[in-house]
Amino acid sequence: MWKWRFWIVLFLGIGMGSLNVKAQESGPPVKGDPGLAAANLFDGALSGLEKIGQLKAVPSGRIAKSNISIGFECLDRFMFDPAKCYDKLAETGTKWARCQTGWSRCETVKGTYDFKWLDDVVDNLRRRGVQPWFNVGFGNTLYMTNTFTAAAVGCVPFDYGDEARQAWQSYIRALSRHFKGRVTCWEIWNEPNIDAFWAPKKADPLAYLELIRLTGGIIREEIPDAKVGACLSGVLNDYVKRLIKAGVGKEIDFFAVHAYSVQPEQGYLNEIATLRRLFDENGGKEVRLWQGESGFASWFPPNHWLHPTVMESEANQAKWLLRRFITDARAGMELSSFFQMVDMTARPYSMAKTTQANPARHGILHGNTYERKLSFHALSHYNALFDGDTVPATNLSMTVDMGGAVAPTNCVSRLPVAAGFFRKGVPLYVYYLTVDVQTGYAGLSNVQAMVTGVRENGFRDPVLVDLLKGGVYAVKDAVRTDQGCVRFSGLPLTDYPLVITDRAALAGRTEAFAARE
Repeated sequence: MWKWRFWIVLFLGIGMGSLNVKAQESGPPVKGDPGLAAANLFDGALSGLEKIGQLKAVPSGRIAKSNISIGFECLDRFMFDPAKCYDKLAETGTKWARCQTGWSRCETVKGTYDFKWLDDVVDNLRRRGVQPWFNVGFGNTLYMTNTFTAAAVGCVPFDYGDEARQAWQSYIRALSRHFKGRVTCWEIWNEPNIDAFWAPKKADPLAYLELIRLTGGIIREEIPDAKVGACLSGVLNDYVKRLIKAGVGKEIDFFAVHAYSVQPEQGYLNEIATLRRLFDENGGKEVRLWQGESGFASWFPPNHWLHPTVMESEANQAKWLLRRFITDARAGMELSSFFQMVDMTARPYSMAKTTQANPARHGILHGNTYERKLSFHALSHYNALFDGDTVPATNLSMTVDMGGAVAPTNCVSRLPVAAGFFRKGVPLYVYYLTVDVQTGYAGLSNVQAMVTGVRENGFRDPVLVDLLKGGVYAVKDAVRTDQGCVRFSGLPLTDYPLVITDRAALAGRTEAFAARE
């Protein structure tokens, strides 16, 4: 009975959450949600698979290690109420949170710093097992004129005179001293390769390198074990090539890309491999690669740059989130962050040069109501299975036979993604089709998969895990071949990650398993 109540509450919650948002927030009419139909793939019987359990969320405080982060940005502009988020974030098992430090909010009187609001954020996150990492950036109207926003978004202190430059250095020193021992990772500036975030001049990698050297030097003076990082919008472009060749790899400990795209897999693995090579060849072999900001909204305004074909879909956002994290894991990213915690609907969203009355709704919680979206639950399922005990495996392989079915033309690859991981020594095989989530792919229900790298008794009790909704299913048709491989038949294929593994990998991560003979 509890299972029926869970799904009724979940899907009614999704629907009512959307209705509440529409009632409270003005916006244009939107198209329907074919993505939700695909998300319902497991609601009925599917090729004889028996549902035997459900992944359960593991609180952040009970997960020792993970590389998953959530965006806790924009509090310098009061874009959401963090007090309504802490407990819910901890429910998901997320271990990191990206926080902007808001110079304009910390120093409202020249030479006087008030970090209370930021203390509240840092301490509340840490108390629940979530480690904040800082994005240090943006200006202060006390020292700058003609800024677009009161938060001086994108305004570089170097370009507003000596007083602004000195005030920036004093602020960084005070900030570092204050949070020493609580925050170790410090990312300098936000998307400096975009002109709007490098005002009042044009984006310049050499100027950014100067800012990194000065700011990072102060941080390290105050916090010798600090990890200093840089970031950019996108992954691989001429700006980052110039930055790396100018020697940024000698100044930083981590480098964060911001990977926004309709299809997370599009060119990503090759771009990350090239980025890694560039750092290795230019004095940055020790630099760790992060995915520091990415996202896909559950609602888009018209003419949004991501060009959605379906303007509203919680299911599409949740599927995209799972694909983003799996793609980052395949690429070996040390950290992977999703933008963001809450839809920014509390007030108009002011950026560097524009203000949006109805910005895209990127949160895993609904704006205004703070109700959980489907992406919230998908994040919880991912964290329950892909924590520090799960690592990529190079000696596992998997092939998926679609049985003659032809992949849609809007797939990144006509063949399904197939990736191997180990969880406490137990193999995990992840697979899905890279079709655009907006097209409402209905899935297949009778595909075969062949996996290698399984020890003789590696699959005593094989199961299939649906990361979107957390269902765990018995897999009955597993046959070991003469070559030592294992062949599975009658499997589903979806546009979001499914996992084949052994029941042993789910120890402590499931609830309500049916009794097994």
